Amino acid sequence: MSAIGVGKWKVTTIDCGWHIGNKVNLTPGKDDAPVKLPYLAFLLQDGEKNVLIDNGINERFLIDGKAWGGAPAECGEKDLVESLAKVGLKPSDIDVMLYTHLHNDHAGNAQLFMDTPSYAQYDDFDNLLNPCYGETVRRDHDPEVIPFLRKTPKLVLIDGDMDLMEGIRLIKTPGHTRGSQSIVVNTTKGLRIFVGDLFHLRCMAFPTLTEMKDYDGKTVKITPYDEGVPCVASTLIYDHYALYKSYDKVRAYCPEWKPVYLICGHESAHLYGEI
Repeated sequence: MSAIGVGKWKVTTIDCGWHIGNKVNLTPGKDDAPVKLPYLAFLLQDGEKNVLIDNGINERFLIDGKAWGGAPAECGEKDLVESLAKVGLKPSDIDVMLYTHLHNDHAGNAQLFMDTPSYAQYDDFDNLLNPCYGETVRRDHDPEVIPFLRKTPKLVLIDGDMDLMEGIRLIKTPGHTRGSQSIVVNTTKGLRIFVGDLFHLRCMAFPTLTEMKDYDGKTVKITPYDEGVPCVASTLIYDHYALYKSYDKVRAYCPEWKPVYLICGHESAHLYGEI
């Protein structure tokens, strides 16, 4: 694929529901306050193929209306299905399923794509099967997706980087999980990198930003970090050293280091045309 330039892939943000979490968990030391954030998937279309990046969280993961970390949430399979329906698609219309990583809120609806060619990193599947103690306590993974993924005959586990098809490259970017991957895409608006939760929010990759949007489109003032901080390591980083290497890897793909090139896993701005 071409590293830079306008391509054929049209991007549509797929709303998979929302949760209310404490921003300080994502930006340690800054903004100890709740913020309403989305669960997201992303649809890539070129007129022939429908490619889905991640598939949201399943309602079975909620306990008394709360998701990870006791966060109040409204989300589930129906949110994904209804959002796809708004663009005239059913889950069976998806030609390729791509996983940035296999946490509960990105692979929770794997059951809908068991006959779909699917791609994840080998290390992330192994991480799902063999989580460390802290990941288990935090409930990072939804164990109920394991049998669905095991029974997906077209699941391909890759190790490293690969060109998937014209204009789509998978690159391994661990840090948030052992096998997180980012999706580099030549979209109709230019190069975009779908980083999953390597950076949940753009302000984590660009720490001097002073505002963001919440799920409802409201502009929220946020506290910037000092100049010189390369990126923010949240409380949900598996390996800090890997995070910084992945940060450099992602940055190397961008023609300029600007927020527009990064598509983050829980960035509400993506719901409002900022993609």
